[in-house]
Amino acid sequence: MLFAELERQGIRYCHWKSNIRLDKTLCGREDIDLLVHPSDADAFQRIINECGFKLAVSRMGAGHAGVFHALAWDPDVGRLLDLHAYHQLVSGDSFVKSFRFPVEEDLLARTAPLMGVHIPDPASELVLFLLRMLLKHNSIVEIVKVNAHYDECRDELSWLLQRSDINEAAALCEDWFPSVQIPIRQMIDCIAKGSILLRVAMGMRVAWALRYHRRLGHAAAGFSRIMRVGKHFAMRFRSRRNLSLLTGGAWIALVGPKGTGKSTLAKLVAETLGKNLDVKTIHLGKPPATWLSFLPRLFVPAVRKALPNERLSEYEKPERRAERRYSTFFVVGKLLVAYDRRRLLTRSMRAMSSGTIVISDRCPATNATGLDGSAFDDLAITQAGSPFQRWLMERERSIYRRLPKPRLVLKLSAPIATALKRDLARRKPGGPDPNAVLRRWTLESEAEFAKSILCSIDTDGDLEETMRKAVTCVWQSV
Repeated sequence: MLFAELERQGIRYCHWKSNIRLDKTLCGREDIDLLVHPSDADAFQRIINECGFKLAVSRMGAGHAGVFHALAWDPDVGRLLDLHAYHQLVSGDSFVKSFRFPVEEDLLARTAPLMGVHIPDPASELVLFLLRMLLKHNSIVEIVKVNAHYDECRDELSWLLQRSDINEAAALCEDWFPSVQIPIRQMIDCIAKGSILLRVAMGMRVAWALRYHRRLGHAAAGFSRIMRVGKHFAMRFRSRRNLSLLTGGAWIALVGPKGTGKSTLAKLVAETLGKNLDVKTIHLGKPPATWLSFLPRLFVPAVRKALPNERLSEYEKPERRAERRYSTFFVVGKLLVAYDRRRLLTRSMRAMSSGTIVISDRCPATNATGLDGSAFDDLAITQAGSPFQRWLMERERSIYRRLPKPRLVLKLSAPIATALKRDLARRKPGGPDPNAVLRRWTLESEAEFAKSILCSIDTDGDLEETMRKAVTCVWQSV
């Protein structure tokens, strides 16, 4: 759809590199690297917006002038499409891209169709490939990176040579880059057969020949490389991604009765979006302990064993809920859980404000169902056993009233028979608990989520198809 629309509106563009893998690009398995004429930038932006692309930015400030990212969700292939649009050709190592190739006009004038996409003619692509590969041998990090899969470079060179006229490529290189006095056959042999040391030496010669095409001087490039590489590995260490959407982050919550697949679907949605974007998952049903709740949590198993009537399952029974009478132990426990959820959401909202997509398993309801939200309604507070207990209940309700609301709530549903079957297959402490599924079914089905976009999803079908429906809803809301 994108390329057809670019063709229809006469946009001057070409997919300027790695066209040996163009079939994978069209299937969404490789990045889309387009050079677009600056005069067509406005029309190009409009077209990609109409095709569902959303602009993305580097969270660590690792972008490059004249280059931008955009992402689009393709439900047919079940993955995000990653578009890199260039209005000027920049190259070098993947972190800094220290060089600019001022041949955009000439390159766009020398294109040929392949699989319905404009690509450079073989000689043009060969010249750019040789320079790009040799310039990648000018930094230690990039040398390691490019040589980890160097057979792919040789395969691409072989593919280009089969399609190219070397004499034409040599003349083109001399015309475009007259300062590069290295014979093109020598560069070809170096990439095809040379050792790493020979490629490094040749790369230094090419970099020196192109010194007047530098975007950054040696010192500035070195400093930029240190900063970018450091930030890159810091994010890798934290299992985070560099890209976030230009529109910012969002909180997406998955809710529904037990056995509808909340945890499984939350993980799949996070993995799908997290291949390109910075995504964080949290579990609001089981928030991590804070300094306030750490010690009390240690005693909870013993207390529940000694006082079986204080188990959560007892309070979930319809007759017990109708009484609206709670022990101080239960009320304190609910208040501590509210503190824990508030702390988890506070941290998550900080990440969201920095561009992270936060995906939560469960979400506090805005009505008093007693599940993942406030457990006490007005009648419960009126019937509180003591002023102290009433104060605790009001404090718990106050915390939930002030919690942020998710942008989107994916409300999952499935037949109760399916939920019971899934519960039997779950591996968890205590084994399957069909009574808990039945007991909580009505309560969880009646949960409300005011001020959030609701998207209902039936999870009884194929898991892959369900995941695609969920991601489609998420993509439309972010």
